[in-house]
Amino acid sequence: MGKAIAHPKKIQYCAFCKRWNGDAELVFKSPTNGFQYTTGAFGKCMAKNCTRPSTSGQGCKSYEPSVEAGRLL
Repeated sequence: MGKAIAHPKKIQYCAFCKRWNGDAELVFKSPTNGFQYTTGAFGKCMAKNCTRPSTSGQGCKSYEPSVEAGRLL
């Protein structure tokens, strides 16, 4: 598992979704860069009832930003 930086406005990863129950170790970096998160962290998707990695979720119809991610939108 590595670390990466992404902005929830540009990329809709499971790590930024409020329906994903996992620990991607989100660390706020800046308003322009977004968050640092752990790639490869697995958690449960409450919307689809399955296990998904933190970097999954692009194009998911159930995506809704978490409280932390919503602050940057």
